[in-house]
Amino acid sequence: MLSNYQLEKIKNNLTHFYQIATDNDFIEGVQWYKDAHLFAAETAKQYNTTTEIVTNVISALSPRNRWKQNKKDTITIFEAVKLGISPESIKVCTFHQNKRKAYQCAKGNLLITKNSAKTFAFVQNIAYLDDNYITIDVWHIRAAFDKMRIKKTLTKLEYYQLEKLTINLARKYGMKGFEFQAIIWCAIRNNY
Repeated sequence: MLSNYQLEKIKNNLTHFYQIATDNDFIEGVQWYKDAHLFAAETAKQYNTTTEIVTNVISALSPRNRWKQNKKDTITIFEAVKLGISPESIKVCTFHQNKRKAYQCAKGNLLITKNSAKTFAFVQNIAYLDDNYITIDVWHIRAAFDKMRIKKTLTKLEYYQLEKLTINLARKYGMKGFEFQAIIWCAIRNNY
């Protein structure tokens, strides 16, 4: 559990990165999830599926995968399913376990649940533009903890504490949670 002292420091750290964000960080951050949603919706139409299923594939493929490559890999997964090619016969830029998970998502056999807080939030943010969830990735953790001892992983309770704090900060600045998170991501990526 994060202490009140830690939460106050985290609030200050996130505020700092928000305040040093450039105009380009703001533009890119506000638009990022909208563009991701559009990609998911167009891909869903192309493969006769739902935006939610496409977004589950995107989320399953996301660990250690750059966004541009993730989109290519998403198409690779849907093409493989369409052509009946096994997941073992295709190559994507993430872990094998995640490739198999993405393949099962594309077939409609699996959906990411709340038990996987980060990837579930990613699905909610992209598929529904739902700002009641925050995708807390490694960059958001770096921004939150900044010069404090950086945690590699958060417990579920710590994740939800950080998510709530981020949502509250976003609302303070008149932003959607996912927009605020994406602006922070842009700012820390350029200043870390």
